[in-house]
Amino acid sequence: MKQFTEAHLRERKKDYLDLLGNERFTLSDKSVWMLGKTDGVICFFLDEEISYICYSKSIYQTLKDILNIKKNNELIKLIMVHDLGISENKINQKKLSLSIINKIKKIINNFEFSLIKIKSNHAEKITDAFVVVSDPTYNGYTSKLNKIIDNLPEK
Repeated sequence: MKQFTEAHLRERKKDYLDLLGNERFTLSDKSVWMLGKTDGVICFFLDEEISYICYSKSIYQTLKDILNIKKNNELIKLIMVHDLGISENKINQKKLSLSIINKIKKIINNFEFSLIKIKSNHAEKITDAFVVVSDPTYNGYTSKLNKIIDNLPEK
């Protein structure tokens, strides 16, 4: 059961509902080229579930980094950890193999995204609130709590 609802967002509830209800695009070069260096919040969906929410100072660059499987991108790292079982240490240590890149591409080819532009000095805090309310698969609090439990050291 979720602890937080859209009502907790107060005057930002409309922005949140717009983010979820806006037109969705497939994650492809064709759908991102026109976005430019626009800042805003991006919401990724996988099988109609909210998978990841982030704030970006350049939506185009963030989406390009995901499409190009740049391992400095947070979503790419989370996919590697959650879906492929790769430890964060290994992610930082080695170059990605073609096999891993193809597995990541297979996952991201199923993503859709929507976005909103937010003009606020607090855009990152607003995005954090959206994450708390929606509890996305990759960067929500449930996934963070699971990671803590999974990393509990043995006796």
